[in-house]
Amino acid sequence: MGVRVKTRIWVDKEGHELMGPGIYNILKALEETGSIASAARRLGYSYKFIWTYIKKLEDVLGVPLVESRRGGKERGVTELTEIGKLLLNYYESMSREVEQVAKTWEAKFSELLSALEQYKSEQAQGEGEEEIPYYQEE
Repeated sequence: MGVRVKTRIWVDKEGHELMGPGIYNILKALEETGSIASAARRLGYSYKFIWTYIKKLEDVLGVPLVESRRGGKERGVTELTEIGKLLLNYYESMSREVEQVAKTWEAKFSELLSALEQYKSEQAQGEGEEEIPYYQEE
């Protein structure tokens, strides 16, 4: 099994979560379905939970993230505003960058663990000779 660096990202402002995996999933599902009810079904949340979550975030930011239109044969549509789309894009870009950093560190830790395995193997072959790795006396 290889080394895996795991990350989860939250963006916080004065103790209020602006973006994280939860709100990202909600906004993404809204973008894809065009409906709070459909997004709620997809994510396993209630309509009220999603609506309340979005409204709290809008209150923190002071701007609308969704725009709803009622009626018609399609029963109504809820779409992300430009600001809602911008939040999604920022979070997706940040996630990609953090994932690249995590992959870099996975490689570094893999190298370290390989060196440790080699050290342990050499120690076992030396039977009792104790040498501190990477230590040079002055």
